[in-house]
Amino acid sequence: MSSSKSKQKRYSDKLKKQNNISNRTTNLSIPHNSNRSTGSSNANTIAIIGGWVEAIGNIVAAIGDTPVKNISENIKTDLRLVGNVLQAVGSALSADNELIFMDIVGDILQSAGNVTVVLGILDENEQSSQRLETIGNELQLLGAGVSINTQENLTISQSLDNVGNVVQVIGNGLQVYANPDTEEGVLVNAIGSWTQAVGTVISALAADYND
Repeated sequence: MSSSKSKQKRYSDKLKKQNNISNRTTNLSIPHNSNRSTGSSNANTIAIIGGWVEAIGNIVAAIGDTPVKNISENIKTDLRLVGNVLQAVGSALSADNELIFMDIVGDILQSAGNVTVVLGILDENEQSSQRLETIGNELQLLGAGVSINTQENLTISQSLDNVGNVVQVIGNGLQVYANPDTEEGVLVNAIGSWTQAVGTVISALAADYND
């Protein structure tokens, strides 16, 4: 009887040890999955913030591009400067937290384009200033074009983002085409700037949409 009880006790202890090991393994694996999920959620949140910062920057820059008489040229220049800086920061935030390679490339190109426009605004030489701004708009156009998703069976948010990018391409195209030395060109540039702003708002809404 004593031998049987001893065997039962050893068997019971063995089961307890196995259960403890199993529980430890389970407890270790849960935080791992949780951390990965949290990291993905944080990246998505930063990308959404980046999209809205870019959209706000576009709106601010569009106000600066609008030919209205009750806003001084100095204030317009400041608005364009601040707007393009915000766009560059927003695109950089999005690029650092994108999952699709072509979206990363697109955001980097757009951010580089905005930085180039900023350099153009700060350049006191009129000819080189216009050239830098044109190059900046071309880079933004290319960035928005690269970000267009050509896959089939897109989700609602992906389709909405495509619409936003196409609208941005149109807006940037108008800005590249516009001649800033003519009244018509100034108006075309303003239309292009507001068109781009609408496109970035659509893309920001797409990033914010969960489907």
